[in-house]
Amino acid sequence: MIAVEFLVVDGPNVGARHGFRTREIRVGRDFSNDLILNHIEVSPRHLKVVTGKEEVFLEILEGNRNTKLNGLPVSHEPLHNGDELQVGPYVFHISLTREETGEAEEDLEAGRESDRRSRAARRPPLFLVVALLGIGAAYAFLRLWGPKTGEEDLVTVGPLPLPVEGIYGYQVGGTNASDKVEFSFTAEGPKHRLLYRPGFIGEAQLVEVLVNGHKIDAVPVTVDRWADELVSLEIPQDVLNQGGTNILCFDNVKAPPEKVRWGIREVSVQQVAVPKCDVGVATKYLRLAEEKYQERKINDTNLYDAIEHLKQGEEFVIACEDPGVRNLVMETKARYEEELNQMYEDYMFNARKFLKIKDTDAARFELEQVLRRIPAEDDPRHRRAKDLLEKIQRKK
Repeated sequence: MIAVEFLVVDGPNVGARHGFRTREIRVGRDFSNDLILNHIEVSPRHLKVVTGKEEVFLEILEGNRNTKLNGLPVSHEPLHNGDELQVGPYVFHISLTREETGEAEEDLEAGRESDRRSRAARRPPLFLVVALLGIGAAYAFLRLWGPKTGEEDLVTVGPLPLPVEGIYGYQVGGTNASDKVEFSFTAEGPKHRLLYRPGFIGEAQLVEVLVNGHKIDAVPVTVDRWADELVSLEIPQDVLNQGGTNILCFDNVKAPPEKVRWGIREVSVQQVAVPKCDVGVATKYLRLAEEKYQERKINDTNLYDAIEHLKQGEEFVIACEDPGVRNLVMETKARYEEELNQMYEDYMFNARKFLKIKDTDAARFELEQVLRRIPAEDDPRHRRAKDLLEKIQRKK
């Protein structure tokens, strides 16, 4: 028999260990799984691990998009001791231990496993039935005798037209929206900025910000309070429905959502004025960006600065009828951003690898490289690297 242990090295519940000594280990969001991962990025029946006498195999069931083995997409592969398995936001270090058992004991265990699977398929778990009955009774009690607030969950109301002044979220003294809250606005120009004040966000990536179904950011952490300042976020042009209705969504990805507090207030989307077409100014910024790019090995921030120059140059070609220079600026920016993103992914991958072997000094070095190359503190990549670095420092 080969025992399998999953150690969480990144994501929710870092440090948690899950050990199994069965022939088949099912992983997913459903309660019927052996390892239950309550997160929206995890499929109900995500994957299974099958242990044989000599080898252990990983088989993806429903989680093709959100599963990587040692940083690479996977569908059906053997597992080895020390592998890194990513399931949605969870990153596991896999430990395999061979345990000496007789053939009769292995056959008995296989029979027990088969019987357990068949019983689970025939009837729902008892605790789930009890939980459902309890939820129904509590709901009936609140509907009949609970306080009447005059508010209903926004899931049943639909998108609210912006701007709004109220408070929305869960257990923050405003309108109930335990799972998500949606707003609508009209895009009447090429550039728009989202403003809002977050509060009571206890962990990173808890509440996602989406426009027309596209994730553009995650609400920053603000533990047990409202943020001192409004969050300002530029909405990417390619996700906007120009001249039509757009849907802005703040989505609590926790499953079930009623487990956590979260809130937003003072939500608005503002149209940002763009400068008149000026190809000369845009070309100047393009030249500055290319100079920074050529010297990107000299200074850690040069690649990031080059992208910032291109963003400034892009402002002056948005209104141009001739797309020539605009396309050149945007294509160059996309190429530089891809290079910076790949650099970020490499550093983060190396950091997690070093954490697996408990080399915290090397992991800290990799994370510090991210902070130097992406200096803006409001950049999600900077925040993720900083959060992981702070976790390492707290454990020392």
